[in-house]
Amino acid sequence: MELTRFRAKDVTELLSWIETESDMVRWAGAAFCWPLTARQFRRHLLAAALGPPTLYPFGLYDGEAIRGYCELADYRRQAGSAMLARVMVRPDERRRGWGQFMVRAAVAFGFEQLGLHRIGLGVFDCNDTAQRCYRRVGFTKEGLLRDSAQVNGAYWSCHVMSILRHEWQQNGAADDRS
Repeated sequence: MELTRFRAKDVTELLSWIETESDMVRWAGAAFCWPLTARQFRRHLLAAALGPPTLYPFGLYDGEAIRGYCELADYRRQAGSAMLARVMVRPDERRRGWGQFMVRAAVAFGFEQLGLHRIGLGVFDCNDTAQRCYRRVGFTKEGLLRDSAQVNGAYWSCHVMSILRHEWQQNGAADDRS
């Protein structure tokens, strides 16, 4: 498995993993409108490609087959920060450690290639699996955005988490990317 630049030819496959509005919001927050279309997602990728890079989309590939997706988004070079966003593993590949593998690789890219100081993320309170993954990589909870999204009549709160470069280096995560 290798985390590398996302291939636009895989948009349809990626979006097939999102079956409900709840799935979409859990994955992308308010970034898209339901139903999520290939056109919306391609526009998202194209907007990021214009001008200075603020988005780094990655695919987890096993040869030609895509197994996962994540982004470093909202890259702010002067502030030395970015957000880890839209992390998703193909449904039949979940619970095999690929999410943690992707997050570690994306974080390593941010700190080692982009020279970031801080990588943040938002994760909904209903997504315990993702929260555990982020904690294992070294992210720390910073706060809670209470009732920040409404999905199917229910409110979801969003945990704000981050990892700083020195924490990444101190906890040995930079050397443990498996």
